[in-house]
Amino acid sequence: MANSVLISINNLSIFKLLIYIDNGLQYLSMIRKLILLVFFSYCFAYGQYNLDYFVNKAFNNSPVLKNYQSLAQINNLQSQLDEAENSALKVSLTADYLFAPYLNNNGKILSTNPDPKAIGYDVGITNGGLYSAQINFEKNIFNGGLLNALKQQRLTLGKSYENRTDEEKHALKMEVTDQYLKALQQLMLYNLSQGVVGNLSDQLKITGDLVQNGYAKAQDYLLLKVELKSQQINLSQTWQSYKTGLMQLYALCGIRDTETVKIDSLNLEKNSINEGYSNFLTKYYLDSLNTANQQKIFETKYQPQVGLFFNTGLNAVELDNIQRKFGMSAGINFSLPLVDGGQKDLTRQQTEVAEKSFSYYKYFLSNNISAKLKNSEGKISSLKDNLSSMEGQVDDYQNLLRISKKQLEQGNLSMIEYLTLLKNYIEIQKNLINTRISYQTEINNYNYWNW
Repeated sequence: MANSVLISINNLSIFKLLIYIDNGLQYLSMIRKLILLVFFSYCFAYGQYNLDYFVNKAFNNSPVLKNYQSLAQINNLQSQLDEAENSALKVSLTADYLFAPYLNNNGKILSTNPDPKAIGYDVGITNGGLYSAQINFEKNIFNGGLLNALKQQRLTLGKSYENRTDEEKHALKMEVTDQYLKALQQLMLYNLSQGVVGNLSDQLKITGDLVQNGYAKAQDYLLLKVELKSQQINLSQTWQSYKTGLMQLYALCGIRDTETVKIDSLNLEKNSINEGYSNFLTKYYLDSLNTANQQKIFETKYQPQVGLFFNTGLNAVELDNIQRKFGMSAGINFSLPLVDGGQKDLTRQQTEVAEKSFSYYKYFLSNNISAKLKNSEGKISSLKDNLSSMEGQVDDYQNLLRISKKQLEQGNLSMIEYLTLLKNYIEIQKNLINTRISYQTEINNYNYWNW
């Protein structure tokens, strides 16, 4: 009997020693964690980033948006080029020399009146040669219809680039928000795990003191320690998952920085319903308008084409008295197509078919958007109800855990029962976080289609 008591006392002493050693190690670990916490707190304080920051970065770094900006600039320059090609005065310098010799022409190599026995090109073809150096002036007139059609085409194309830019920004914002929410989900799970680890660490210290004073079992202490190690592993995994999500967000926004920063929380709101019109349909309106403009440009060739020209300079066919061959000329060009084999009517039919095709796409997309919005509204409503129920569950479990913790310290509750309650609470919290992110993601999806 005495030996049995001695063995129990020795075992208790050894266990106390183990607790002291473990407490010492925990104390060192706590100091190390405190240092890391201060370090991370400094990093987080240095870089607090919200959704607007990442969306703006994505807009600034997007190669697609930069390309649309370039195309818009090219379109503006093309408008000036259209004006220069079809209306501006054109000035050119021309020079020609044609050598057409004759053989057996009484010794004259060049002539505008060769001997009938001379050998060479017919003078009616060569006119004896050519010596020309002139300045030419040309200008088209009465082509306002063409200029107006070209101007309208450039305006429509400019609006098309603006619409494409808006569409790309809208889609990019949706993608960035979606990835932001994924990263935020991992951060919220990390914060939950961090809180659980902190609570378990405090509980482990209290349980150790209870074991030393004989108010708790050594088994409870070991069970709690095992659970703490498990939660610490989960804490490390969630932190790595957050960093991975953050790097993906950086890549989507074209950010080269690899610093791990803490992103802000997010609370999206549903946009008010856009009754009667969707910006997604604008592209079909612009495509139809552009097709009509192309038809107008084609039909301008059936209008009278009038051009004025003037030239001055040297123009001669013989070298004799060439110094007296300087002069000038002016004139007018006129053309008007009369019969084209029905090309105008055929192109008009093509334009009508193309416009009908645009209307089909517009109708289909309009119905599709309405269906997506209706479906999204149903999901949002369901997720909102689930959130309300889960938040009530979390409140109930928090009260239950507070009571259970007191019962555990008083010895009225086993450690296994307490840890079971704690694990259930953690799972409910995880489900709540996941549901909140799903709710925000669905709002983001709704706002994307409600545009």
